Amino acid sequence: MRKIEIAGIPLAVDNKQDFMEWVWCGHETEKEALFTVSASEDEICEEVERLNHEFDSAGCEGNCLYRKVALKMLDYDGFLLHSAVVALDGEAYVFTAPGGTGKSTHANYWLREFAGKAYILNGDKPIIRKIDGKFYACGTPWRGKERLGVAENVPLKAVCLLERGTENSIVKATSDEMIDTLFNQVLLPDDAEQIIKQLDLLNQLVREVPIYRLRCNMSQEAAVVAYKGMKQSGRSGNDT
Repeated sequence: MRKIEIAGIPLAVDNKQDFMEWVWCGHETEKEALFTVSASEDEICEEVERLNHEFDSAGCEGNCLYRKVALKMLDYDGFLLHSAVVALDGEAYVFTAPGGTGKSTHANYWLREFAGKAYILNGDKPIIRKIDGKFYACGTPWRGKERLGVAENVPLKAVCLLERGTENSIVKATSDEMIDTLFNQVLLPDDAEQIIKQLDLLNQLVREVPIYRLRCNMSQEAAVVAYKGMKQSGRSGNDT
């Protein structure tokens, strides 16, 4: 049994694989756990089959555990958003898009352009949580293949919907773009009450945090265009 803290929430993970132990680095805590997650052998086997044996049982156990953590976070105004998060000057910038679009590549351009100041908060599966009335991007032990991330909670400055283009440009996203992209990058629960909670949190996010659409040609210039466009944003929130 391992006690860890994610997004300010202490919890316990009852994992079976020793391979998973190193994952928790930076997230360990002595606080009393608010809940415990575990994956049964049947759940792990089902995950192995679902992924067509692409991952071993340890990796599949990790997937099962994190889905349970992410869904439980809804009870604490938090949710999983598949994205890469860059922290710069004490603010978090979230880049989300379908797999293969280049989230990690774009995040790495920020590290080069703002060397010594920017860092990856989470490379793949952060938790977005509302804490004391403000949204934060929160690091988790699940950080993607590159294993980039830290155990921090950073105020969320903006969300960027990433797509490829021939030129670099950034504009405020439309309502349809927000709904289409964000809805497809969250982990939707099966429980009706949790679905309502998830949709409510997404609605709050859209209303309170600036959301942009970035078309980029995967050059380092895209990081400059994105930063200038989002940093110069005025009051939080989007036009409705």
